[in-house]
Amino acid sequence: MKQVVPSVTLVDAPEKESGAIGSMPCSGAVADHLRVREATAKEKEEFASLFPERDCARWVEQAFQANRSWAPVVERFENRKWIPIGLAIVSATGQMAFGLLPSYRGQGLSSAAIRAVIQYLREYTLTVLTVRLDDTEPLMARAFERAGFVFAGPIVSADRTERRYDFVIRGDCTTFNVWI
Repeated sequence: MKQVVPSVTLVDAPEKESGAIGSMPCSGAVADHLRVREATAKEKEEFASLFPERDCARWVEQAFQANRSWAPVVERFENRKWIPIGLAIVSATGQMAFGLLPSYRGQGLSSAAIRAVIQYLREYTLTVLTVRLDDTEPLMARAFERAGFVFAGPIVSADRTERRYDFVIRGDCTTFNVWI
């Protein structure tokens, strides 16, 4: 697969240490940016552990087994090297799951990481990304909304109700132009 490494500026980036406008942080690199790459085979094996809910973990395993999915890893520059902070999985149909590593939760990184994944996925033929969240996940719902996802309605199954959020990556284009 083609490796694309976009950079996305964090919304809640820390202030520069030297105090000068436009100066780089003392760590010597782009600490305010994220990059995205495809997950390695080892990372894919560990991926389901980020999702404690059985149904989501099962969906992740099935998506990997089908071999028709993407597994973008979001990395942040820390201590002069790129460190993974979160992982996403996107099936060929656009169904998406996202999880931050436990040590990075609660730092305001979710929305920026989700936007970085969206930017990475623009290289592929997906038109709409869909996320299904339980009503018990209001923080993740807000993170997806801040990243540009829109509430598309409830999904009711036999035993529970989920909320569906969509993000349109690209719209349909007509095959011809109409001139008036």
